[in-house]
Amino acid sequence: MKKILLIVVFALTLTACNSNKATLDVTTTDQGYDSSIHTVPAGAEVTVNFTNNGALEYAFAILKQGEHVTLPYQSKDDDKVMWYIVAPPGETKSGTFKAPAEPGEYDIICPESGIKATLVVKEK
Repeated sequence: MKKILLIVVFALTLTACNSNKATLDVTTTDQGYDSSIHTVPAGAEVTVNFTNNGALEYAFAILKQGEHVTLPYQSKDDDKVMWYIVAPPGETKSGTFKAPAEPGEYDIICPESGIKATLVVKEK
């Protein structure tokens, strides 16, 4: 019985140590995102819960490293986007992406409104 309990505890410990998950709870209003900086560990599976408390539809679009856009956003900028989520007014949308393995800073924008923030990817 002690061996089985020890194996179960060891397996749970390994699972906890290897879980590389993060959650970002982001709220936007007509004035902007609730935070200008969002931090996640490199390579993490990141769940974003994006709540729109504004009067218009807003997006949370993460650009690829080293990419920037000049607003207004244009369709030629589509290839610069790594991941995005959109929420209508008064709704919360959730989605998941894999954080880049490369630590650094990544621009976050709302193409329609010009709202900006930064995603900081840190070493594990």
